[in-house]
Amino acid sequence: MLFRLWDILVMLSATSAALAIPVRLVFQLPEQTMVFEVHYWGIALVFFADMLINFFRPGLVQGQVISNRRARVVHYLKGWFVVDLLPTIPFTAIFGIPILQVLRVLKLARVGQFLYHRRRRQILHGTALRLATFLFWLTLTAHWLACGWLWLHRPLEAGNAWDQYVQALYWCITTLTTVGYGDITPKTNLQMAYTMVVMVLGVGVYGYVIGNVANLLANIDMARAHYLATMEKLATFLRYRHIPNSLQRRIYDYYSYLWEHRLGYDESAVLSGLPPSLQGEVSLLLKREFIEKVPFLKGGGLELIRDIAFELRPVIFTPGTYIFRAGEIGRHMYFISHGTLEVISPDGKTILTTLGDGDLFGEIALLFSQPRSASVRAMDYCDLYTLDKDTFERVLTHYPEFARYIKEVAEKRRASDGENPYQPSGGFSPS
Repeated sequence: MLFRLWDILVMLSATSAALAIPVRLVFQLPEQTMVFEVHYWGIALVFFADMLINFFRPGLVQGQVISNRRARVVHYLKGWFVVDLLPTIPFTAIFGIPILQVLRVLKLARVGQFLYHRRRRQILHGTALRLATFLFWLTLTAHWLACGWLWLHRPLEAGNAWDQYVQALYWCITTLTTVGYGDITPKTNLQMAYTMVVMVLGVGVYGYVIGNVANLLANIDMARAHYLATMEKLATFLRYRHIPNSLQRRIYDYYSYLWEHRLGYDESAVLSGLPPSLQGEVSLLLKREFIEKVPFLKGGGLELIRDIAFELRPVIFTPGTYIFRAGEIGRHMYFISHGTLEVISPDGKTILTTLGDGDLFGEIALLFSQPRSASVRAMDYCDLYTLDKDTFERVLTHYPEFARYIKEVAEKRRASDGENPYQPSGGFSPS
């Protein structure tokens, strides 16, 4: 966090230097004013401190952190050291040549590096960040081009610097955007050559805007675009297969719920793109709270919980859907992430209890393959995680001691359920 705040300070310092240097050179502002002195030496101090910090800052080589201090220093000296060193040297104060302060603009390379890394990491608002980055560089470019236009019109009128700068910026923008109203025109051969260069640059900018910025704006909400494309394909399929309207409405309701709560993406599909190690960490973070509520899994250890979390699969049930009915052979247990379900007696007339967020049910299916003692029905949209018996037994093969403990628990549970199959005992929910 501290490094990030420091990077922002360096970026602001480099940007202020890039904005101030051409203005000072063009208008030949006095160098010994208090404002200039504070800004000049303040920027130098920030750049010098940044160079020292980078000697001790963790670096990356091919995506891996350099832990050895000597290796970090060598890596820095071979890489960014020169770029960081030149902007810190007060060439103007030493040699008295104002144009040498342009070397401070080299620090903008660090700004580009910072923005590049932020774009890679800030996935959620990546499109907006790309657009902001483009506008940032375009603004700096327009500022420098406007100052270059003023340089070609020297000597400038005294006491009218702001008006002259606005006019130069106006000429620059109209030329870059290929509008060119012609109210401000070049007079000398040098000005004409400069204008032609800006025009060629403007064609490139215009092409970039049309080809990329329009695409950024059109895809600023990729999740919604993905959802709309999916719904269009689904609607075509349902019409082609003549699916009944009532069933179509239920399917559309399901996808609407998926969009509102998961932006239209399936959790398993998203996690499947990660390497196994990251899948395990994310799965454990999302599901550990549910798993630790299973009484017979307490004491199983972190490794067992991680393996089970890795195997849990998300499912969604629409209102009125039966998760299972009484008498079916149980093969799955369920964890409720979100939603409300009701447990119904075998005759379908009595509601035994209701289950909500964080509850679990059907865990007896992991211990025995026996008929369900009650029916469970979704009262609203329900997000559940499910674990099947075969997967559970496969996980237990890696934990023989815990497997023996599970057998003991199973025998106790069988006896307990035999007394009252609809009222859970020992903290267990209905199976």
